[in-house]
Amino acid sequence: MKTRVAVAALTAAATLALTACSGATSGPGAEAEHDLILATITVDTTPQAAAIKWFFNEVNERTDGRINIDMTSPEEICKATETAECVRDGRADIGVALADYTAQLFPAEVIVSIPFLSNSSQQATMNALWQSYKEHEGAQAKWEQIGLKPVAHWPAGRLTIGANHKIEGIEDMKGDKWRVLGPYLVEAFESINGNPVSLSGAETYEGVQRGVADSVSWAIDGAVDYNLAELLSEWADPGIGQYNTFGMWLNPNTYEHFSDEDKKIWDEVVEEFNTGKAMEVFAEGAAHQCDFMLEHPNVNSFIRWDEAASKEWEDRIGNTLVDHWISEATKNGLEDPEGYLKLYEKYVNDVTPEELEKDPVIACVNRFEEEGR
Repeated sequence: MKTRVAVAALTAAATLALTACSGATSGPGAEAEHDLILATITVDTTPQAAAIKWFFNEVNERTDGRINIDMTSPEEICKATETAECVRDGRADIGVALADYTAQLFPAEVIVSIPFLSNSSQQATMNALWQSYKEHEGAQAKWEQIGLKPVAHWPAGRLTIGANHKIEGIEDMKGDKWRVLGPYLVEAFESINGNPVSLSGAETYEGVQRGVADSVSWAIDGAVDYNLAELLSEWADPGIGQYNTFGMWLNPNTYEHFSDEDKKIWDEVVEEFNTGKAMEVFAEGAAHQCDFMLEHPNVNSFIRWDEAASKEWEDRIGNTLVDHWISEATKNGLEDPEGYLKLYEKYVNDVTPEELEKDPVIACVNRFEEEGR
């Protein structure tokens, strides 16, 4: 059996030993090989996993195998809510999890969780997070403070909602117990007298079976990769848009252990990942999801709310959740959150109608409409 030891942990131990002996530290040479330990929450069949695998494979190929990252099972290394801490303390070298799990560490990135703020494409949202990070000094300072090196944040996909009755507006949502994650989304559901229930991804199928929740809010992964299409027949896009982010982060000690050549390669792949490649691969991985929905015998419909119905919910929320985010971001150490918000909105709204039409959820609803469903 192979024992997994994170490079970050080995680096820290080596640094202490060298410091004790000579008062200096040193890193490996250009030919050093690194088997990085991954802590993740992603299910292997999801589009997120496809994008992550592209990144790992590309790094491995361009470094001629010197940096290797094997996919691990969800929560194999650390629990979902501990993923960021696992990377920070060196139990893992690299982590993938939802920013909302540890929102206090990622006050800038959880801006995506504000309903209706990111009613844009996945790539525009991902680019907005990346460009805002590179341009906003407060965001950069926060990353320095938490002791993580960002690789990327990307949206899991547009919010979809599933139930066993048609959901065409907020009146149809009242009274149901809704599986909802994320503080801002919870507040949005409470604003329309929905009844939010907190269930992790792994808990949700059984939770719906047992009546802990009647209905769900999720990316399309919930219906497909977590098998909720078996239990819920009516699905809808309520117009909230992107609603959370997966994050991928590296332990800074691990990065410093790379040679200069491999640091350059890593940075190049990170830039490509953020500026288009990740969502290109994501879309390819998501293609099967719509086929699954269309072919599933229990799925009756997948609809899009009309603009008036979405606007009614958005108006019910008003500026409350943006103000809440500014307050929380300030409390959690993000300097100038108002400036970050302006930057983010500039980039997230830089999207063409043609790009929006390529969004996996929008494209899937269009296919249902074409089939009269």
